[in-house]
Amino acid sequence: YFLALRDHLHLTDFQERERIQLEREVKQLVLMQSGTSWRDLLRSALQPWQVWAFAGLLVLLLAIWFMWRKRSCDAQISGEEKKEKEKEEEEEDETWAYDLRWLLDERIQWPVQDLQTGCNRTMALIDNFLTVLRRALSRTFYPVLQQAIGIGSAFEGWTASEEEIVYQVLVALTPPLGHLFHLERDTDQQKPGRNFRVRVELECRCPTEYQGMNMLCFQHHPDVIRRMTQQPNLLDTLCTDSYLDVKKTVHWFCTLVGASWQRLPQSRSWHLVLLPSKRSCNLRLTNSQESFQVKVLFGVRRLTSDIFISSRYRGPRTPSTMWPESYAVAETKFFRHMARKAPQDSSHLKCLQLLAHVLARKDFSVHSLKTIVMRLLHTVPVSQWQRRHFLLQLSDALEQLRVSLEEKHLEHFIVGNQRLPEEIRLPPDVLRARPPNLFHGLAQDPTAHSQAMQAYLDLRQRLARMLAYGHC
Repeated sequence: YFLALRDHLHLTDFQERERIQLEREVKQLVLMQSGTSWRDLLRSALQPWQVWAFAGLLVLLLAIWFMWRKRSCDAQISGEEKKEKEKEEEEEDETWAYDLRWLLDERIQWPVQDLQTGCNRTMALIDNFLTVLRRALSRTFYPVLQQAIGIGSAFEGWTASEEEIVYQVLVALTPPLGHLFHLERDTDQQKPGRNFRVRVELECRCPTEYQGMNMLCFQHHPDVIRRMTQQPNLLDTLCTDSYLDVKKTVHWFCTLVGASWQRLPQSRSWHLVLLPSKRSCNLRLTNSQESFQVKVLFGVRRLTSDIFISSRYRGPRTPSTMWPESYAVAETKFFRHMARKAPQDSSHLKCLQLLAHVLARKDFSVHSLKTIVMRLLHTVPVSQWQRRHFLLQLSDALEQLRVSLEEKHLEHFIVGNQRLPEEIRLPPDVLRARPPNLFHGLAQDPTAHSQAMQAYLDLRQRLARMLAYGHC
C-alpha cells in the first residue's frame, strides 16, 4: 500500500511540473502569435491596390505641402518686389508731376491777372451803377434793370488774353408798369442761330366790367397818363415800330452811366471812359497801376429759364430790333457746376485757356474750342481731369477738334442737351430743339473749310512750340 501511495505521489508531482511547463509554453506561443496576428489582420483588411492608394495619398500630401511652402516663399518675395515696384512708380509719378507742374506753372507764360478779384470788382461796380440808376428811374416808364449776371470766360475761370481782360455782364430787362414784353421768334432761315424780337404793348389795367369807360388805363388812356406823369411811355422812347430797339437801349444806358459816374465811390480811384459800341455798353476803367474793361449786355429772360435773348453782336447786318438767343448764362453755370465736382487740381480750365491762347487764326472761333471742352467735361469722368492727365486731355481736345473739322460738324452744347445738370434750366422748345451745327458754314464753303483745316495745323504747331519753349 505504501509503495502504491509513493508511486501515486511521484506521478502527481510529475504531472504538476508538466502542467506548469505546458502553461509557460502556451503563454510564449500566444505572445508570438499576437504580433503575427496584427500583421495578418492589417494584410487582410487592406487589399494590395488599397495599400498602393494609401501610399499615393501620402506622396500627394507631401507634394502639396512642398508646393505650399514654395508659394509662400514666392509670395513673400513677390510682395517685396511689388512694394519696390510701387515705390519706383510713386517716385516716377512724383517726378512726372513735378515736370508737369514746372511746365504748367513756370514754363508757359499764362495771363497774370487775378480773375476772381477782377470779377468781384466788376460786379461791385455794376451793382453800384444799377442801384443809382434804379433810384433815378423809379418814376419813369423805362425798362426795369434787374440784377447783373456775370458771364463769359472770366466768370467761367479762364481767359485767352494776355492783355486787358474784358469782363462781361448781362443786365436783364423787365417791362415797366403798364407795359408788356412779347417775344416773337424770327423765322428768317437765312440768319444764323435763333433770333427774336421784343414786341412792346401797353397793358390794359381796367377791370373787365369797366373796360372802355372813362378810367385811367395805359392802353386806353396813354395821353392822359403821359400828361399826368410827365413821362413818355416805352413805345415813345426805346422802340422802333413797337419793337424794343437794341441800339436805342444801349445809347440810353450809356448816357445814364456817364451822368451818374460821379455818384459812385469807384470814381474817387478810377478813371472811366465809355468806349463806342452799338450793341453793348463798353467801359474802360484805369488808375495809376492797372486797367480793365467791362462789357454790359442787355437781355430779356425766356420764361424762368437760364436762356436769354440778348443784345450781343451777330454780324454787321443784324437789325437793331433783333435780339439773338444767348446761352452764356447756362454755359457759365455749367462751368461753375463742374468746378464744384472736379478735383482741386483739375486741369480743364488750363486746357481750354492754353488752346484759346495759341489760337492765332480766326477760321474757327474760341467758342468752338470751348464747346469741345464742355463736351469732354460732360463725358470724361471728372477724376481724369487731374493735373497729371493734362497732356492726355489736351490731346483728346485736339483730336475731337480734328474730327469735327473733317466732318464739318460740331453740335451746340446747350441747345437740345437733355443731360445737363438740373440747376441749368432750359425752355421746353430749347430742350427739344435739334442742336445747330456750329460748323455749318464750313460745310457750305469749301474754301472756308480748307482754311479751317490749315488753322488747325497752325494751332498744333503753335501748341507744340508753347509746350517746348513756353511761348509761341
